[in-house]
Amino acid sequence: MPELPEVENIKFGLEEVVINKKIINITYSKVVEDSHKVGKMAIVKQKLSAFSDSVKGKEIEKLSRRGKYLYFTLNEGYIITHFGMTGAFFLVKDIAEITNKNYYKHQHVIFELSTGEKLVYSDIRRFGELRYIDDITKFKPFINLAPEPFDKKAKKYFLSKLEENKYREQSIKALLLEGNVFCGCGNIYDCEVLYRQKIHPLTKASELSKKKKESLFKELIDILDFAIKEGGSTISDYVHADGGEGNMQNFHQIYGKKVCPLGHEVENVTIKGRSSHFCPICQKK
Repeated sequence: MPELPEVENIKFGLEEVVINKKIINITYSKVVEDSHKVGKMAIVKQKLSAFSDSVKGKEIEKLSRRGKYLYFTLNEGYIITHFGMTGAFFLVKDIAEITNKNYYKHQHVIFELSTGEKLVYSDIRRFGELRYIDDITKFKPFINLAPEPFDKKAKKYFLSKLEENKYREQSIKALLLEGNVFCGCGNIYDCEVLYRQKIHPLTKASELSKKKKESLFKELIDILDFAIKEGGSTISDYVHADGGEGNMQNFHQIYGKKVCPLGHEVENVTIKGRSSHFCPICQKK
């Protein structure tokens, strides 16, 4: 969290208010400075002085999303962000405008803009990251990332990946969490899609027919598209750049539920360190 729909909505909100604005200074919280001293839980993944020197004086020309990453195209170079579990940006004139107490308390990187505004990166659990790079094409996490879900090549790519020997005997839930198999989905939407398709999360890729794999891909696209339109899912801490919440959580059928829509008790199984919600009746293996 945030997953593709949430990051896309963060992008929507920010690109309306930060494009063509110049970064004139950057300040860091004591937490960020101390984390660099001890080398633990560092949000900025390079020396703070190097990050500051690379970004100061640059103008924000464009915002883009790749998978669960958001990146700012500057007039020279890029700022790449991954939100981890609880990262968020806020554009404010005064820090006091961040009304969410948790995000106000955990503000870590403040970009001071030429307009007098502040672009604040807050991260409650500090699993997110920021970094500056010169060439986006050389950013390693992007190199093997699957095509964007709405790309024309995505379906063919997805179906071919499920047929590869190293993936055929893995559980479908584990594969949906792999960014080089399907891009942008995480635990929430994977659970929702598998429930809607009546697929047990431990079902192996080889156990699914081609028709079922095609149906699964369509469900993935449909739910991501719908979640984007609903502003993403606000489960605990995710908010838009203006502090508003998403609405998609109101349409969840299985994630975080005790019973499924048909009244069956929901169970959990841990896959790749994630607790996967499923209905043992509706999603028989």
